[in-house]
Amino acid sequence: MSRVTDVLVSIDSETILQKYPNPSRDPKSPTLIDWRHVYMITNQDNVISGQAGGELDLKAQVGDLIRWRETSLSLGFENQVVFYGFIANQGKDLISPPTPRKATASVPLPNPSSPATPTCQKVDNYYWSSETLAEGRVTYHFYFQIIDRNCQSKGCFQWDPFISIHN
Repeated sequence: MSRVTDVLVSIDSETILQKYPNPSRDPKSPTLIDWRHVYMITNQDNVISGQAGGELDLKAQVGDLIRWRETSLSLGFENQVVFYGFIANQGKDLISPPTPRKATASVPLPNPSSPATPTCQKVDNYYWSSETLAEGRVTYHFYFQIIDRNCQSKGCFQWDPFISIHN
């Protein structure tokens, strides 16, 4: 039975901007960052190794769907992170090309006047999605931009996690 594996990718945008003060502005040639500034989290049953780190190795079976969502540690308040590209280096035929997807979702929000009664609003939910196609190990690069609160790009970056697919 196929399953959906959600991966939350939280990126330490503040540290990245400090450690890489002159990042690439070219989306085709992003600056490679240290994986220690990236925190990927998924359900524990989907982890081979690296939970909450930048080198999360997921386990998946052929036919599974993987969905990645990205954010900054400030959850977009100071900076936001936006994926814009995915490049598979090793094992690129083992997964379908990840693509950005948009879906409308109801999201609960805290209600300051009644904290125990959240309100809901409809928002566009955005993620990257890929299907696993064959067994093996995929090493890939996600390309992302750090965008400041004025909607200005602070630079283009990349890092390289992996997925193990087996039955």
